[in-house]
Amino acid sequence: MIGRRFGAPLRRPNSKATNDGTGVELGNGVHGVSNDFDPAVANAKVGDPRETCPVSIPKGDDRGKVFTTTNLRTKDFRPLGDSRHLCGGA
Repeated sequence: MIGRRFGAPLRRPNSKATNDGTGVELGNGVHGVSNDFDPAVANAKVGDPRETCPVSIPKGDDRGKVFTTTNLRTKDFRPLGDSRHLCGGA
């Protein structure tokens, strides 16, 4: 899934008021969110080959994980967290 944070289709915002961020869910269960529109994610297509690596996994909390994903087709590289906040939003 490639879309906005709340699941709607991803589109380039025309102002800060229409920026609903970016959300992505990979086939391996990793998901990432950003408060901002992410052009690298917008350039990705479902099914693109990619490499995902964990960067940060908090101890004692299942939230706040950060992964980097490299799109092997576009060569774009993005770190995205599984939450808008490092602490999982708590």
